[in-house]
Amino acid sequence: MAVSAFIMVDVAGDHTKSAYKTITRIPLVKRVDAVTGNFDLVVQIEAETLEALNELVLSRIRGVDGVIKTSTAIILDL
Repeated sequence: MAVSAFIMVDVAGDHTKSAYKTITRIPLVKRVDAVTGNFDLVVQIEAETLEALNELVLSRIRGVDGVIKTSTAIILDL
């Protein structure tokens, strides 16, 4: 079963546009929005497994130039 999540991304200074462009090109990313508040970007993803989600967040998204921190909310079935 696929794992869907929202990843809130905090970006340093003037890196928001470049981080946005880079993240939109990452496989498994469904949507990226710039937002106001405590984070700069909200990323919607869908991965096949928790391991794939882990790799996506820890290596791909946190590896983007300018990304300071992330917070991940996994979508639950009710």
